[in-house]
Amino acid sequence: MADVPFEVTADIATDYLRRNRALHEALEIESGDADALLAKPLQQGEHNANFTFHHPSTGAKLVLRVNYSSQMGLDDQIGYEYRALEYLQPSGRVPRPRFLDDSKQLYGHGALVMDFCVGEWLDYEVPRHMQEAAAMLADIHAVPVDDSCPLQRPCDPLHAQIDTCATFLANYKSSSLADDWVVRELERMMALGRRALEAPFDPADSSHVLNTEAVAVHFLIPEDGTAGSMVDWEKPIVGEVAQDVAYFLSPTTTIWDTEYVFSMEERSAFLRMYWGQVSGRFDEGSFEQRYDAYVKSNCLIGLTWSANAWVEYHDPARPLKNEKTYEKLKQYLSRDFIEQCCDICF
Repeated sequence: MADVPFEVTADIATDYLRRNRALHEALEIESGDADALLAKPLQQGEHNANFTFHHPSTGAKLVLRVNYSSQMGLDDQIGYEYRALEYLQPSGRVPRPRFLDDSKQLYGHGALVMDFCVGEWLDYEVPRHMQEAAAMLADIHAVPVDDSCPLQRPCDPLHAQIDTCATFLANYKSSSLADDWVVRELERMMALGRRALEAPFDPADSSHVLNTEAVAVHFLIPEDGTAGSMVDWEKPIVGEVAQDVAYFLSPTTTIWDTEYVFSMEERSAFLRMYWGQVSGRFDEGSFEQRYDAYVKSNCLIGLTWSANAWVEYHDPARPLKNEKTYEKLKQYLSRDFIEQCCDICF
């Protein structure tokens, strides 16, 4: 059995904050004030643990993000996320990164510090929230991508998604935990998804920074009406905006944090809202054709990821296990939900 990576607790995070001189220098914390630093748990995801703390002299609220593993198979996952936040600062829609520790001296984990973003999670049923979500995506997608962009650029992101789905499904299929009916349905949907690859691809459209995980809890919307922020930049790439938009509207996305599923009319209304927020900052290009293809591939990503995660969650060596995720995986792999996804997306 593989060694289980050391889990960072609030006490360990506090000790790290108080002892790390490079962090003190980056944040301009006087040595005499370091003992006042105190880490409090924020959110635990599948691959990261987050803590909040306050700057001892300014009172600013900050986030310490500790990385446990990489969904992208990167050796420097935390550095990748830090550089993504740096690059997206012109959007005004992401946390400001303050400190990077890619030494992995924190019990083998990388870490970063960034500003804490104020806001409540996106509510799909609140019109102001939906308008702000459209504006956030548009502002992020409008950041120009040049040769200095540090993010991965798949040659054809749609092909890359389908290939990822195939890998997830193969892992599930080879497991003793695989359900024969689920395998058959996902293989049938995969065949339909591969047909979507025939949608014409213009490399010129693949020139935007994507979050690739536009779920409700990644959108923070302030109650006072000020601009919201998008958080959790674990898997950004350079690609087509159709991928992010289709992911945002997919039933496999919306039920992750809610039981909400967009109607056809609501999906159409959001597309109009999004392009209104883009306001000519970039062309639509082949969005319409590629969007339909991404509707299928994003649905498949959600279902096959869940199948693969179901296997991973039964591995005793997995360092982080989130009870909410475990229950959601059951829902994603249920017959009712898979059939619902097929009706909506295929």
